[in-house]
Amino acid sequence: PPPPRIREYLPVPPSVMAAAQDEQPMLPGQLYITLVGGGNSTHCFAPLMASVGHRVAILTRRPEQWSDEVEVMNDDLAWLPMTKMSCKPYLITSDPAKCIPHSDIIFIAGVPIHHNPALLQQMKPHLPTNKKVYIGSVCAYGGFDWVAHRELDHCCDYSLFGTQLIPWCCGTLEYGKTGLIIGAKRMLRIATEGGDDKDGIKDLLRPILRQNLVDTDFLASALWPNNPSLHPPILYGLFKDWDGKSPFDPKDLPVAIYGEMTDSSAEATCALDVELVAITDGLKAAGWGNKDDFTFKTCVCENYLDQITDSTDTVTCIRTNLAFAKHKIPYQQVEGGVVPVIAHKFFETDLPFGLVTFKDIALMCNVATPMIDAIILWNQKLIEKEYLTEAGTLDGANIDECIVPSRMGFDLDYLTSGGASAEPAAKKMKA
Repeated sequence: PPPPRIREYLPVPPSVMAAAQDEQPMLPGQLYITLVGGGNSTHCFAPLMASVGHRVAILTRRPEQWSDEVEVMNDDLAWLPMTKMSCKPYLITSDPAKCIPHSDIIFIAGVPIHHNPALLQQMKPHLPTNKKVYIGSVCAYGGFDWVAHRELDHCCDYSLFGTQLIPWCCGTLEYGKTGLIIGAKRMLRIATEGGDDKDGIKDLLRPILRQNLVDTDFLASALWPNNPSLHPPILYGLFKDWDGKSPFDPKDLPVAIYGEMTDSSAEATCALDVELVAITDGLKAAGWGNKDDFTFKTCVCENYLDQITDSTDTVTCIRTNLAFAKHKIPYQQVEGGVVPVIAHKFFETDLPFGLVTFKDIALMCNVATPMIDAIILWNQKLIEKEYLTEAGTLDGANIDECIVPSRMGFDLDYLTSGGASAEPAAKKMKA
């Protein structure tokens, strides 16, 4: 029989809850997986993980808003020939003490990555000390390994990993109940320290994800075309001349962020693509052994080729990617029209955990980045922050909110020698 469900928000004494968990022995090969966060990917991951027999816990701020049964609808039948999958998570809680100690895998999966430092701090006192625990993140950009080592400080036997990109384009149809997979990547890179998966996380993830999993390292993931390569330049192309206040007529604005990308947004996106490739070429010239092609077109075709109806160039790959088609720009109604929602990950995450990181590495490599600079200066003004100064230095008043490898103790020699394990830099920071 299936194990009993335990809901954190019910008035169950901790001793009773612990006893209930202890009464349910783990089956051979069964893993206890904690999904941290209640966003889109958690709704998708939970049924996939439970479908192969694993025990799934969800750690969320709002457990009372979750249904007993979580389901995911699937639009991508070429990836998985079923339209729906559901499960009953074993535990839904807001208390890390009730799930983290039992975990074999902890997956930060449903929150913007700028919350990673705080989440790692919260889980640190509860990490198991009697076994190895895998700690990972959906989308391993933003220096996940650097941040994790800084916050966890090698406090137990943990192995870091991350998906280089989110496994699917996905969404939430009903919070706490129903997720949606629009399109799954056909190949997914898994970042580990050293890039060789010495602890075997791919073998554990492969039955869950049902995708071709390939090794990579965290530095490659930090620079791989991802959210910061798309959202900021697309929005810059739309709103670079906006005063931050005046409303727009909604009829004059695109709704689909990718499918209706304007020519101005396309120009900015292609310019940023050129600069990001120049940064990776600078690292390679300095000794980085990575052989990957970081051009956006190559990367998106690698993941979605059979879902792109026109692969002529970077712009057509974005506009005609069926997996991208349902993603929208968030607007809010104001007197006289609409304005973009600034308190959103498009503006608040992709800048300090993406573009600023790119800029810092560009400075190390002496690579000019006029488009990245322009977007940072524009974006930081909208969110009332200062990261990049007008003089082009990364020492603005709020720079410590960002992932800046040079300020974390990493230099070009360290990055090009591997850039995957943060242990040497962690020791340097303690010194």
